[in-house]
Amino acid sequence: MPSIPGIFHRQLGRFRSATIIVALAILFTSCGQSAVRPSLRISTGQLPRPARILIVDVSSDQARVKEYDGILGHQPSNSSPAARRRELRETSANSFERGLIDGLRRLGFTVTAVPRGADIFANELLIDARCLTIDQGNTMHRLVFGFGSGASKFESLVSVYHGPEQRKLLEFMALADSGKLPGAVVTMPAGAVIQGGLSTGLLASSAASSGISAYLSEMSQMANSSADEAVRYLSEFFAGHGWIARDQMTRARIAHYSQGSSGSDARP
Repeated sequence: MPSIPGIFHRQLGRFRSATIIVALAILFTSCGQSAVRPSLRISTGQLPRPARILIVDVSSDQARVKEYDGILGHQPSNSSPAARRRELRETSANSFERGLIDGLRRLGFTVTAVPRGADIFANELLIDARCLTIDQGNTMHRLVFGFGSGASKFESLVSVYHGPEQRKLLEFMALADSGKLPGAVVTMPAGAVIQGGLSTGLLASSAASSGISAYLSEMSQMANSSADEAVRYLSEFFAGHGWIARDQMTRARIAHYSQGSSGSDARP
């Protein structure tokens, strides 16, 4: 009969394995990528620099929300699926909105958050962003297989309007995903994944709980990264109109359409 200390040490080893796996999964996600996909850009001539940029409350009510698949989703700290999805929507939308506001202020603009339906006055811009996809992906697939399998994704639609007539100047999608790094099947020796405790260690409830919390934070970081890419693209538009200096502009990554994928390539 196994001794109590022996059982304890085996369980401790499994917990440590689980903790390592969760940390690796988060690392894989943090090595993601963000981009924009332009859909509309209106040539307006030389408009004056906007006196103020209004950021409408970022909407996420209609977003497609998909919680993480796989073993980390088996023991959620919140048992209500509707409440978990609502928290995901709110966290992601708030992070995206905060990222837009902070980024535009760093460019030197006066930026104000306003409720939906707010009036736009002369020489003001209004930015309306709506979350489209909040997908936590499949942690196990992302870690083990990699190359985009089980990827987490954040997608939003950003529209820019000018003046009281709300003339649309710009529209694009802001995208972020967890990247396409190779998984453990490729990077580890044969059998090392199973021997390392992947199949059993992830069953530790405390590690699963920490993973769930971490992935909520991860979606917030992904939304913020997407907002940063949106600000980069806006800086190009602003520099083109002479609203900011050229050395303030940072080029955005442009996503190229491909069947069944929202992948991106860096623009030269």
